[in-house]
Amino acid sequence: MKKYLFILFAIAMVNLPAFSVVNTDEAISDTYIRNHGYSGEMSRLIDLQNSQINGISPKFKGTDPTWDTSNKYVNFIRKTFIYMDPGLDDEKFMQHDIKYTTRYDSL
Repeated sequence: MKKYLFILFAIAMVNLPAFSVVNTDEAISDTYIRNHGYSGEMSRLIDLQNSQINGISPKFKGTDPTWDTSNKYVNFIRKTFIYMDPGLDDEKFMQHDIKYTTRYDSL
């Protein structure tokens, strides 16, 4: 009987689950999302939506180079290109307010 219990115990020890627990803070962290195959943009959107729901500022730090918005000439040219080609990214996805009237910059 002891032999059967030992074999059953050995099989149970090999097949036990890891009992790993992932809480919600870890599940929406940047490293967890990237390690599961999602892109940096997906990580940014998850953090942005979480911060909008909870009313806090976003924690995501992007790796893309930032534009020099202090230089008014660079800023003017960039906004002109964005106005002429609406397909260009203005880096404001999910951050616009909903306006119910049309304007010159709406598509």
